[in-house]
Amino acid sequence: MKTLIAYFSLSGVTKKAAERIQTLTGADLFEIKGEKNYGGYMKAIAIGGKEIATKEMPVVTTHVKDFDSYDRILLGFPVWYGTCPRLIRTFASEYDFTGKDVYVFCTSGSSGPEKSQKTVAEICKGAVVHTSIRISGQNDDEIKGWLTK
Repeated sequence: MKTLIAYFSLSGVTKKAAERIQTLTGADLFEIKGEKNYGGYMKAIAIGGKEIATKEMPVVTTHVKDFDSYDRILLGFPVWYGTCPRLIRTFASEYDFTGKDVYVFCTSGSSGPEKSQKTVAEICKGAVVHTSIRISGQNDDEIKGWLTK
């Protein structure tokens, strides 16, 4: 099974989580980037809130080569307003997820992944979306266990 870890990171926290998962799985790592400069936390919250209110689809500037060759996608992002950033919607709209296994991992100081998982199930049409996880202080065995659910 070929696995891709695709992630968006604002401050580097999600990037560290993605790299940790890569160390555990050996999967390919891909950073989702957009054309907007979200800046720091406060600016990102303002921009992210506006994107949600207007249903904007921000432009993604990085693209996965040979996406069809991956069977499993580990999709990571910070939680904004209780769900995934709109940039993740744009990313998902660019690919055919039919038949792929998708696992959601997110980073957040307080919000869990439940709403994000529902959103990902809606936007990754045709995928089987498995249990999600909020990466914080878990040990490696807990993260490996998440990938077997």
